[in-house]
Amino acid sequence: MRKLLLLPFLLINHIYALTLEEAIDTALKKSPLYQIQKEKILEAEEDKLSKKSKNFGKITLVGSYTQYNIPRTLAPIVPPITADIISSKDITSMGTIYEVMLFNGFADLSSVKIADINRHVSKIDLKLTKEQLIYNIKSLYYKILSLKNQKESSLSYKKALEKLYQDTKTGIKLGKKAKIDLLKVSSDMQNVIYSITNLEKNIQILKSKLAYLMGVDSIDELKPAEEAVSLNINDTKQTYVYKKSFLESKKAKKAIKKASSLYFPKISLNLYYGKNMAKGVEEELWQGGVNLNWNIFDFGYKKAEHQKAKISYLISKLKLKDTELKLKSDIEEAKNRIAIAKAKIVSTKKQLSLLKKIKETEKLKYEKGASDMYDLLYAIAKYEKAKSDLYEAIYDLSIQKAYLNYITAGEK
Repeated sequence: MRKLLLLPFLLINHIYALTLEEAIDTALKKSPLYQIQKEKILEAEEDKLSKKSKNFGKITLVGSYTQYNIPRTLAPIVPPITADIISSKDITSMGTIYEVMLFNGFADLSSVKIADINRHVSKIDLKLTKEQLIYNIKSLYYKILSLKNQKESSLSYKKALEKLYQDTKTGIKLGKKAKIDLLKVSSDMQNVIYSITNLEKNIQILKSKLAYLMGVDSIDELKPAEEAVSLNINDTKQTYVYKKSFLESKKAKKAIKKASSLYFPKISLNLYYGKNMAKGVEEELWQGGVNLNWNIFDFGYKKAEHQKAKISYLISKLKLKDTELKLKSDIEEAKNRIAIAKAKIVSTKKQLSLLKKIKETEKLKYEKGASDMYDLLYAIAKYEKAKSDLYEAIYDLSIQKAYLNYITAGEK
C-alpha cells in the first residue's frame, strides 16, 4: 500500500524532470547575463537619442539676485538719456537662454552615427549572448547526461564485481578458487566505488554551473535529450561574430571624421530673453548673437587626435581580418571534431560488440579454471570502459554540433 501511495510522487518527479528546451527557455527569461545585455540595448538607444537631441541645442532658465555697492540701472543706458531712469543696488533678473551649435565641423553628426553603430553592436551582442548561452547550456546538459550514463556503466561494473565476488567465495568453499582471487575482486571494487563517487560529484558540479547559467538556485533531474541539432552553416561574413567586428571597424572610421572636426571653426547661436526687476519696476531685455570659436593652434593636439583615430581604424581593420581568419579556422576545426566524434562512435560500437564476446568467453574460461582472475577482470573493465567511451562520444558529437552552430550563427 505504501508503494502505491509513493507511485504518484515518483511519476510527478519523472514527468517534471527538466528538459533541454525548458533549460534554454528558463535561461533566456532569468539569466542575469542575458538580461544585462537586453538593458545595454536600451542604454545604447538612449545614448543615440541623447546625441541627436544635442543637435537641437538647449533652453536654459536663468535667474539671479545681485546686490551692488552703488546703484545700477535696470537696463543698459541708451540714447536718449532721461532723468527718470530707474537704478538700484538690488537687482533681480529672470530669463531664458537658447543656445545651439550651428556648425562644429560635423562632430555632432559623427557622434550620432557612432551612437547608431553602437546601438547595432549592442543588438549583435544580444544575439551573440543568446547563442553563447544556448551553446553553454547544451554543452553542460550533454556533459551531465554523459556522466550519468558513465555512472550507470560503472554501477553495472560494480554489480558484475559483486556477483563475481559472491561466485568466487562459493568457489573457494568448494575448493575450486584461490583466496587471492577475492583480493583481486575487492581491489577492483574499491576502484569502481571511487569512480562512481567521482562521477556523482562532477555531476553535482556541472548541475550547479547549469543552474547558474539558467539564473536559478538549483536543478533536479534532467530528461534524456535526443540529438536535434541541425547544422546551418552561414557564410563567414553573415555571422554575428564577423558583423560585430565589421561594425567596430565602421565605428572607428567614423571616429576619424569626428577627429577631423577639430580643424574646423565652431559657430553657435545664442539667444536671451528676460527681465530685470528692482523697486517694483520691470525692464524687458533680449539679445541674440552668433559666436565663432576657432582653434588655430594647440601645440599638436588636433594632429595627435586625428592620427590616433587613424591608427585605431587601421587596428580595427586588422582585427576584422583576424576575426574572419579565426572564424574559418574554428569552423574547420569544429567540422573535424564532428568527424572525429562520428568515427569514434562507429569504432566504439564495433569494439563494444567484440569486447562483449571477449568478456563472455573469459567468464566461461574462468569458471572452468582455464584462465586467471586478472584476465576476467580486465575483460570486464575493458567492456565497461568501452560503454563509457560510447556514451561520451555520442554526447560529444552533440556538443561539437552545438558549438559549430554557435560560431556560425548569423543572419540568414
